[in-house]
Amino acid sequence: MEEESTSRIYKIAYITADWNRELVAVALESLMDYLDAHQNIRAQVFNCFGFALHSSVSSFRYKVYDLADFGNYDAAIIQAHQIVDSFALKDLENRIVEAGIPAVSIGAEMKGCVCIGTDDYTASRCIAEHLICTHGAKTFLYLKGAERGEYGEAYERRKAFEDACAEHGIPKDSIRYFDGIWESERGAEAVRALLSSGEKLPDAIVSANDEMALGAISALSDAGIRIPEDILVSGFDDIFSASLSEPRLSTVKRGFYEIVQTGMNTLMDSLQGKSVPDHIYVKHEPVFSESCGCPGHTQSELRHLKTMYYRHQRLLDNYYALQDKLTAGLFSAENPIDILNVMERCYPIFGSPHMYIYINDFYMDGLASEEAAAKIGKGDFSDHLVLTGCGGIELPSDERHHYMTISRENLTELPLLNHEKFSIFYPLHYEGTMIGFMVLTKPPTVTEMNLHENIVNLFVFAMENTRQKLLALKLNDQLAALSVTDPLTGLYNRFGYDKYANELFGGVQKEGGKLRILFLDIDDMKYINDQFGHEFGDLAIRTLSEVIKASCRKSDFKMRFGGDEFVIITEAVEADIKSRLEHNLSAVNTEGKLPFPMNVSIGDYISEDTSGTTLDDLLTKADELMYKEKMLRKAGRR
Repeated sequence: MEEESTSRIYKIAYITADWNRELVAVALESLMDYLDAHQNIRAQVFNCFGFALHSSVSSFRYKVYDLADFGNYDAAIIQAHQIVDSFALKDLENRIVEAGIPAVSIGAEMKGCVCIGTDDYTASRCIAEHLICTHGAKTFLYLKGAERGEYGEAYERRKAFEDACAEHGIPKDSIRYFDGIWESERGAEAVRALLSSGEKLPDAIVSANDEMALGAISALSDAGIRIPEDILVSGFDDIFSASLSEPRLSTVKRGFYEIVQTGMNTLMDSLQGKSVPDHIYVKHEPVFSESCGCPGHTQSELRHLKTMYYRHQRLLDNYYALQDKLTAGLFSAENPIDILNVMERCYPIFGSPHMYIYINDFYMDGLASEEAAAKIGKGDFSDHLVLTGCGGIELPSDERHHYMTISRENLTELPLLNHEKFSIFYPLHYEGTMIGFMVLTKPPTVTEMNLHENIVNLFVFAMENTRQKLLALKLNDQLAALSVTDPLTGLYNRFGYDKYANELFGGVQKEGGKLRILFLDIDDMKYINDQFGHEFGDLAIRTLSEVIKASCRKSDFKMRFGGDEFVIITEAVEADIKSRLEHNLSAVNTEGKLPFPMNVSIGDYISEDTSGTTLDDLLTKADELMYKEKMLRKAGRR
């Protein structure tokens, strides 16, 4: 039994959003290390660029989660504290329960999931008590996270802060609040609002996370306010930027690497039938440093910062070299194929062994089809997607950038991806347009430097910009065609005559050639309109236009001259054209599709010498011949 369990391949879905990118980078590093140590596990990560938490397309970004059918996975991890959209989180919760698979939720309670994370209440209370008891803080500005009711990280941290204040005799009116919703800029806005109010500075700013605290520190420094001399500041998370800030931010180190390791161990225990608890807290550690008046960096931390700084510089040097090539290529691209060529050449910029670009089939079709283009704005993934770009792998294909079409039903069994130990999916979208998704097979190194989204956006903007340009060109071509064609028949009109017929005539004149001009007029048109109505008059005109198209070559000039009159301009050697017209007209009458006989008078004029004359002169002569024929036909009917 043990041998069977170790040889079986387990498929794990991992759901996250990278608005606080370092926490995601640490989580994915931990996941990769776990996979390296457990060869029988495959993980597919579904991520989105959710940094602009409350933008108009925030919920749209979470559609990448729709790709994961939990029924096709053995277990799942939801990095729930990253997903601030309550509707997206509730949908994931319902799908987890419906699938009935073991699941772990990080940082927030979810039905059907073991909740793993930090004891936010205890950690936040520790920070608050330190500011009150050690540094004598009595008045506060509290920067709130995005709360989801009476549960979750934001609520627990605020509740702990308030309980600590109450226990130590801090009155409620000594605390001001600002809804920072986790974002750095909101922390800066809170400070600017405080300063513009003219009220006295509080003793301390307590932030529910580091991002808001760092934004506050920046705004305070810009205003010339000293930290910690004039005000104390604390955060929560201990992200890398917290150790780089000046002064060094006091915060809580969460052990996020250990949280993910614990989550994976919990899933494997559950899959092997072992009992698991409902809640698991991983050890945290307060970091009391310069921003609250405590001593700064330790020697070991300084060495770590030096190592990380050197590593980031090397990564940036490589990134900027590749970015120059990528940007130049994308901006010079004239069509989607050019763009995909650039992405395949520059894929090492992600720091991933392989890159795959899958495009919605209707998006690809929409590059050439108006009907498919109308579907593009629906904002969802299609049932079938086209593998259009590959990095780090050569694929045999009859058509470049159309390597294969796949169904989205079961991503765990996709060709090329089903053997990858790790794959991470990112949505490709522009405003309301879902283009497809990108897959990388290693956590991208550029994520650590907040540059990953920039690269993907460059690609998305280039694709959509090119598509819009191609669409504009098609529309312009259609408008141009409409301006020179007759809407009833599709043949050229007078504008088409001026633009194309005279151009053709000029070429014949230059070469000293001969022209054949046929002038056609429907007999008894007034009788048809009076007797059968103008609808049948239009039908007669359309019928003759179809006869003309069937009787002429594609290269012949064909136009509706006006009313029921038509002109054909061809080469003089086309001697059979009149007989073909008459034969096809006879067939129309034989079929009896019209309630009246279709009779047409035809003037057939050959210009032996086109020098010293105009095309209008030749048309007049063909018209005269047509009129003579019409008179003869009338005389013959008397």
